[in-house]
Amino acid sequence: MLRPGEPEQYQFSCTNIRIALAGSDRRSGVTTTAFNLVCWLNNHGASACYVETNTSRHLAQIIHLFQPEQSGNAYVMEGCDFYFTRELNRDYNFIVMDCGVLGEKRLQADFVNADVRILCGSAMPYELPVFFRAMQRCSPLTVQALGMFVPEDMKPLLKKVSTENITFAESSHELFDTEVNSPFCKQLIANYL
Repeated sequence: MLRPGEPEQYQFSCTNIRIALAGSDRRSGVTTTAFNLVCWLNNHGASACYVETNTSRHLAQIIHLFQPEQSGNAYVMEGCDFYFTRELNRDYNFIVMDCGVLGEKRLQADFVNADVRILCGSAMPYELPVFFRAMQRCSPLTVQALGMFVPEDMKPLLKKVSTENITFAESSHELFDTEVNSPFCKQLIANYL
């Protein structure tokens, strides 16, 4: 039985399932969402790591700020492994890949070849055309569209005008949040429980 405040623990038998996150545009919450997902997975019984597979160098700035311990190729922060390289120290249940902004001419190979794909997009009225175009560019791939920073009054309208399956996420400004968007995280990995 769980004690109050303890996270629910799950068992996973999968190895190196690649979860790729990309954004429809800059500043759509990809890196924070990827960090939060890694922290959620590790907090709920999985082994998961983060790999920066884009050229933004956000991870370098985060490492410079937090000055974490390095273990092999990984930087360890809040009990999670973060990598600049695809050369991992070990196997994990999940490898969360931050693909940055969706490629203009061609979708990134890491995104296309992933087992699970998440497309993050801001969904204010003036941002919707970019988000919708990105969703269209991803077809015929199976992609989970994740609306970020969506005001409550916009959610029904967005669901109505979109032909895509959109899930909404709460915005987070905490990189190491282990509980934000918990229902989404659990739904995302339900096939691997």
